[in-house]
Amino acid sequence: METEKHPRPALPLLALLALASALGVAVAIALAGVAMLLAAPAYAEEGRPLDGSLLLERRAGLTQAERLFAQSESHEDGHRRIVEAYQNPFDEPLAGVYLYRLPPNAVLERLTFTVGAAEPRPALLTLRQGAALVERTAAIGPGEALRVELEYRSRSPRRVLARGLD
Repeated sequence: METEKHPRPALPLLALLALASALGVAVAIALAGVAMLLAAPAYAEEGRPLDGSLLLERRAGLTQAERLFAQSESHEDGHRRIVEAYQNPFDEPLAGVYLYRLPPNAVLERLTFTVGAAEPRPALLTLRQGAALVERTAAIGPGEALRVELEYRSRSPRRVLARGLD
């Protein structure tokens, strides 16, 4: 008795390849958006306020969140405190990426994210070179607000004088 061998359908394999390709394109678009934001000048012009931004992660890519308000207080010793609030205008919970350009020689002292009326949660900071602060946020529910509190201190660069060896 001979058994007939049926060819395996290629449809599941093609569906898997299409899904992997779509996911790769979505990740590439998201990374390109972050790269374009970071490619802008890293330092603000003198007197111009330094503002942050929140990008929400949607299936189609990163989308700018709506800023509700931004407050800033500066002190003569270089200490600066920024409070901003953003809203998720979409009908689905979305995680975010918070971006902020620190001035040169700044030391970050505090960064907290508060979603809705919850307790403030310190952000988990990752070490990056340069003056761009890029941090992930927790999921923000539909219509909910994210409050960002950021404190840093600007330090003037120290000059080191080298003396010759005699």
